[in-house]
Amino acid sequence: MALILANRIKEVLDTIIDETQSGFMRNRHISNNIRLVLDLLDYSDLVSDNSFILFLDFFKAFDTIEHQFIFHSLEKFGFGRFFCKAVKTLYTNGNSSIKMVNGSTPRFDLKRGIRQGCPILPYLFLLRTQILATNISNSVAQGITIADKELVISQLADDITLFLKNANQIPLALSVISDFSEASGLCLNLKKCELLAIKDCPANTVCNICVKQEVTYLGLLISKDQKSRCSLNFTPIIQKTLKKFNRWMQRDLSLKASVLITKAEGLSRLTYAALTLRLDKEIGKDIDRILFNFIWKNRTHYIRKTVVMNKYESGGLNVLDFSTFVMFLSRGEHSPH
Repeated sequence: MALILANRIKEVLDTIIDETQSGFMRNRHISNNIRLVLDLLDYSDLVSDNSFILFLDFFKAFDTIEHQFIFHSLEKFGFGRFFCKAVKTLYTNGNSSIKMVNGSTPRFDLKRGIRQGCPILPYLFLLRTQILATNISNSVAQGITIADKELVISQLADDITLFLKNANQIPLALSVISDFSEASGLCLNLKKCELLAIKDCPANTVCNICVKQEVTYLGLLISKDQKSRCSLNFTPIIQKTLKKFNRWMQRDLSLKASVLITKAEGLSRLTYAALTLRLDKEIGKDIDRILFNFIWKNRTHYIRKTVVMNKYESGGLNVLDFSTFVMFLSRGEHSPH
């Protein structure tokens, strides 16, 4: 039944969840969230105020959602009585116990949290974050205005980022979140929240939140220094890839097996960062060299690169050139292989 409800709710999500949310939404990509933050830093001269980017962190976001808040959210967004009743059936009268060394605890009622693996889980969570996003957007807290467009919030599921005009807006935004927390169960973890100043900021903390020069956001290191950003992110990934390759080198691999490993262990690790950051040409060349050296076991390349990149039926090995692969993906086109 949960799968049926999930399929039904997906049909109307585009009319409920606004464009600031990228998580679990069709035709929306994580790179949009990261690119927005990077563009604000790279084009800071277009921002007239001493603005801040606030990266929020919540305690166990999926486990703290109040069931009653879920039910009220469904009603607020206009879901029908029978649909709401079906969801209540899934999340009412549930109980559990904790397995201990000497047995299990007495069973207790479950009044918050969403079952892991439940098909409808992500969509119920999006409804909750949409209410928070609406509350923040409609609050007195002012966002960052660029080209007559105000930016206030960016979301990827529970990874929420706020764009605030100045330091005075931070306590206003936190107040809105505090009120929302009391109703929904979502609890802000202030110790893990971080601030990134778009301009120079002499203070180390604002509202007990650390002001950083670099922030890890959605798996990437966000640095204000555009020149070093690419190397800061790719260097550790390349080092991990080389370690993996060195382990595989100890095995007697065929050429075809080596090609498959470059895709599984190399391209899969490096593509995410490359699609989001502006890939430096020299780093792209280094990655290509590492991949092709692994294929030839750090020995002489007996066949030209352009030949091994051909498909099997054309006499090649179906090898993917990293720079070309990223270029095709960034254009939204199909990979050549």
